[in-house]
Amino acid sequence: MKIFLFLLMLLSSKNIFAAEWFPVSAIIDGKVSKYVPLKHAQKAWRICALLPQTKDKYWWGVAWGLTQEALRQGVELGIYQAGGYNHLDVSQNQFLDCMALGVDAIVLAAISSDGLDSCISQAADSNIPVIDLINGVRSNRVTARSRADFSEMVMKAAIYLTRHSNSDFVQVAWFPGPKGTLWVSDAEVGVENILEKYSIKLIHAGYGLTEPNEQMGLVRSMLKNNLKPNYILGNAVAIEMSANYFRRYKNPELRNLISFYANEPVIKLIKDGRVLAAVSDSPVLQARISIDLAIRALEGKPYPKDVRPVVEIIDFNKIREYDFSKIFAPTVERFGLKYLAKKDENY
Repeated sequence: MKIFLFLLMLLSSKNIFAAEWFPVSAIIDGKVSKYVPLKHAQKAWRICALLPQTKDKYWWGVAWGLTQEALRQGVELGIYQAGGYNHLDVSQNQFLDCMALGVDAIVLAAISSDGLDSCISQAADSNIPVIDLINGVRSNRVTARSRADFSEMVMKAAIYLTRHSNSDFVQVAWFPGPKGTLWVSDAEVGVENILEKYSIKLIHAGYGLTEPNEQMGLVRSMLKNNLKPNYILGNAVAIEMSANYFRRYKNPELRNLISFYANEPVIKLIKDGRVLAAVSDSPVLQARISIDLAIRALEGKPYPKDVRPVVEIIDFNKIREYDFSKIFAPTVERFGLKYLAKKDENY
C-alpha cells in the first residue's frame, strides 16, 4: 500500500512564523561562515520534499523548517513521507511521482545511501535540481547538500561522555539506527574513532528502524542479556525508549543517556533530568537551507555545494539559553494535509 503524508499547502506571506532566521553560522564548502539565503524567490517554484518517516519527531522539525522557508520565499511545496526506512520502494515511487507532477526541484532526505541513485540520475537528466538533505546519498549527481556530519556528532557526544564519566574505563551501549543509511554509516565511523581514542568498551545493541516499538525491543533485548552499560549512546528514539523503560521497570536513577542527535522528546527528557545530553545538528536550519539551495539552483544564482550545521551539545546547563526553533516547531504550529497538484500546462 502506497503511503503518503503531505504536510503543506499553498503558502501565503501572511504567516507570522515565517520570520527571518538568518544569518546563521554554518560550514560552507569546508569553511565556517555565515549563511544568508535569498530574500525572495523570483517565482512560485514548485518543490517536492521527500522524508523517510515521521515516527521520529526529528522529522516534524524538518517538515516545519521546509514549510517556513518555502512560505518566506513564496514557493509552493509538497512534503511526502515514506512511512519508514523499510519502505524504499515507496520513496522511489514518490520521487518518480513528483517528477510526473512536473515539479521544479526535489529536496531528498534519503531512506537509503544508494537506493535512490537511479531516481536522482533521472532527475539530473531532466534538469531537475536535487538537494541532498540530512541523511545523505552517495550519488555525485545531486545538485547540492544540506546535511550534518554524523561522525562528528558521535565524536562530540563521546567527548562529552568521557569528560562526564571522569573514569579510565566505561562500558557504552550503542544504538545506531537503521542499517544501510549513510547517516548511520557515518555515525559508525565516529564510533570507530571513539574506540581508537578512548578507553571504552562498546556494546553494540543492534540495528533497527528509528521507530518506538523497534528501538524499545532492542533496549529490552540488551537488558535481557544482563548487560549493564555505564552509558547508553544512540539515536534519539532509542534514548527516549531507554529513559521510559528505566523509569518504569528498572532503575529510575539511571540518567547516563546521550543522543547523538536531538529531537523534541529528547529535549524534554533533558529538561526533566532523565537524559544527560544530546547533540544538535539544527535540523530546522538544514531544512530551511535546502529550500534556499533549490531556489538558487533554479534561478541560476551562485550556491555552495555543501552546507553543514555547526553541531552543539545540549545538556541541562544549556537548556535555558538554547534556541529550540533550530530543532522543532512552536507548539502552536500545526500542519495540514494536501497533495501537490499536477503542474498546469500553462504554468
